[in-house]
Amino acid sequence: MKDADFKILQHHAKGYSKFCDGKKIENNFSPDFVLNKGKDFIIIEHESEPNRKTIVADMIKTAHFLQGERTGSLVIVMTPKRNSSLKSYPKHIKPYLVWIKNKTNLKDVYFISEADYFHNGIILEINSEQFNDLSIKIDTGTIKS
Repeated sequence: MKDADFKILQHHAKGYSKFCDGKKIENNFSPDFVLNKGKDFIIIEHESEPNRKTIVADMIKTAHFLQGERTGSLVIVMTPKRNSSLKSYPKHIKPYLVWIKNKTNLKDVYFISEADYFHNGIILEINSEQFNDLSIKIDTGTIKS
């Protein structure tokens, strides 16, 4: 799926509203989609051609945005490359998340395959039981899959 198509999907999480879709929310940071509930944000990034450097950049930019009163999570919807598995990406960024934990209010990062997130025209509700079952969650403590 192209980023332009991803940005117009009706992403949702219980209690959250659309904050923006592809617009700049801070200098050099225009995430694909953002939900919010007050000062709590869910940043959603779509990576159709993921590489580890891009994933780390997604996390660092999200961590930078989530400072002060802002808190939240990052959801990375991706199609892993042929030689990689979905599980390899969380293992790669975990050390960076632990390293920045005292500088940010980024609570956790979720990885989910595009095929699981958007299946048969239906978008999973973020943080729903099915979303949690199909995604891999990392926080500053553990990787949960």
